[in-house]
Amino acid sequence: MTVGVTAHNEGERITRCLESILEQSLGAGHIEVIVVDDGSSDGTADTAEAFADSVSWAGFEVHRQGNTGTPSRGRNLIMERARGEFVFLADGDDYLGPQALEAMTREAAVRDAQVVTGHYVGVNRPAPNIRDAQGTRVHEYHSGWLNSLHVQKLFRTEFLRSLPYRFNEQLIYCNDHPFMVAAFLYAQRTSRVDDVDCYFITLEADDPSEVQRTVSRGNISRAEITAVQQLRFLHDVFGLLALARGGAGDVGKLAGRMRVHYWNRFLKNQLPALILRKQEPSLALELAQHARYMTVLYGVQASTSGLTEEALMMLEALGSDDAHTVQGAALEVRERARAKADGASA
Repeated sequence: MTVGVTAHNEGERITRCLESILEQSLGAGHIEVIVVDDGSSDGTADTAEAFADSVSWAGFEVHRQGNTGTPSRGRNLIMERARGEFVFLADGDDYLGPQALEAMTREAAVRDAQVVTGHYVGVNRPAPNIRDAQGTRVHEYHSGWLNSLHVQKLFRTEFLRSLPYRFNEQLIYCNDHPFMVAAFLYAQRTSRVDDVDCYFITLEADDPSEVQRTVSRGNISRAEITAVQQLRFLHDVFGLLALARGGAGDVGKLAGRMRVHYWNRFLKNQLPALILRKQEPSLALELAQHARYMTVLYGVQASTSGLTEEALMMLEALGSDDAHTVQGAALEVRERARAKADGASA
């Protein structure tokens, strides 16, 4: 199998990531590693190359490229070069549990699954695990899948290459969302590993200055980028869903359901969080106004009957010209959503 690692200025952390791959119960002799370094200036690639001769890997490659500010190009390269039956996509600042790859490949084989989501453990951040919906089966699509749109999952390589979408190298924020929407939309079988801690997804945040350090490491998602840049990923998400809805069969029906579910996720989770990160009220208002434009462009009104109370509250606030009204609504929506999530997991 292939583990692809994308990294930028992770010289202090990529050792932990690569050691966690080396320590897999599956055995390094069954693992091909492809590391793509996105123009690091701290020796990340040199550190990775030192692992190449550490044991008898199935293969070990390190690719250096100029800084793009996004892992998209690296992930596309990994998909092209992977020789394993399965591909697991990892970030250089995260790490795997020791039984992760063995458990996920076994699950994929038993279920004949094209996508396997391992159990996430959040380190200084929430864990993006699939939230089960009442009355649904484990392997049946429901809205809770969209809580887990991170790409750090196990995929069948052949399936990845068959998708009608590649990582958009122009997206510097949320480039994983449209990709995972495509994966969930077109996968015939998916599965999960819930009883093994598979992936430790990290945020090294101990003090306020960490935000700036994170930006310098290339994690653009936490930089103060423009509203247009931050929401550009929505064009890809709703474009994919529109194309799928235009077709017949189960994929078209699923795309219609997923469209409503994604609007709920965006309006009650993603957008309020983005608004609350904006320290300047004018920037929060700018973001809200552009989000309003996107809701009109992609016809949220056709989905209002399926929106939750919190999503409708956020949608209504987007029509305000007062930044404090928008920020207040975002805060209330986030607090309500968290309270419901805590209640569901209690």
